[in-house]
Amino acid sequence: MKAQLILRTIIVCIIIGIVMLSIFRSSESYRRAKAEIMWDCSVVCSEELTSDKYVITNSDVKVLSKTGVLTIQNRNDFNIVVHLLCEGNSEIVSDSIPGGGCYSFMQITDKEYTVGIHADVDENTYIQVLVYDGKDTEPYTK
Repeated sequence: MKAQLILRTIIVCIIIGIVMLSIFRSSESYRRAKAEIMWDCSVVCSEELTSDKYVITNSDVKVLSKTGVLTIQNRNDFNIVVHLLCEGNSEIVSDSIPGGGCYSFMQITDKEYTVGIHADVDENTYIQVLVYDGKDTEPYTK
């Protein structure tokens, strides 16, 4: 009887520990600690998209990968497209990144990039985007 009670207590403690670890691993502080380098490339949409104009708003932040991979984390509830711009090189464009999703640019060279963001939103809409050096990030959950 006592052995069963002790065993159940141990199992409950293990389950609580697993749940706590899972919650911590999905937390923002864990992601920030795990990412070697992170940049906040959030922008305010400069102008509204029209049928004849594709609008890209550039962040003032410069990003440079040490790992060869840059991962974009879309912290919005709408889709975005990210453009990596480097003077003298062709721009690199992501697929559409869904709200809360991530996209990794692979084989990024040792060049400094400006992050441009396109979203089909109204002018002055805040577009929240984080860029991580490396591929090890999780989709964003509020």
